[in-house]
Amino acid sequence: MYSRREFIERGGLGLFFMPALSHPTMTGGGADFEGLVVNAEEGEAIRMRDGTSIVTIKIAKSQGAESLSFLSESFMPGDELPVHRHMNEDELIFIHKGTGLFTLGEKKFTIGDGAVALVPRGVWHGLKNIGTGNIEMRFSYSPSGFEGFFREAGTPLGQPFVQKTMEERRAIARKWGMIYKK
Repeated sequence: MYSRREFIERGGLGLFFMPALSHPTMTGGGADFEGLVVNAEEGEAIRMRDGTSIVTIKIAKSQGAESLSFLSESFMPGDELPVHRHMNEDELIFIHKGTGLFTLGEKKFTIGDGAVALVPRGVWHGLKNIGTGNIEMRFSYSPSGFEGFFREAGTPLGQPFVQKTMEERRAIARKWGMIYKK
């Protein structure tokens, strides 16, 4: 059993304690990848669904992170992530703020600040904001790569929003190994 200091020194949480950088950096992929730091205001922001949901890609395969990606999303009351499943990735979801109705398999859970869900690949899941404020969530995919779906299905923040129909989103989702239930 390691002390907290030994755990950090051995790299257990080293990513979170590295000196802050002004911009995310990468040193390449594979064995050369030394990690990266992304500050709160950094990342690739993308408007999704009706344009009010913002997904921010913080850590991506394109930055050299092959084992996992890390993203955040903010979405308004009444908005929802339709029930879907990923065929190639496991997903870890953390609800930073907000209240939602989370579907996992055939079960529904009321979730709030601090809730965490682990979704193995192939399991149906979705989230509806049933609260009065935005849901602020953080989520990760393993392995990385699925963040490309958001780039293709959404519009980069700062550009005129182009809303895609559900059929267009379904086609993009299939390309990325995701299936919508309805």
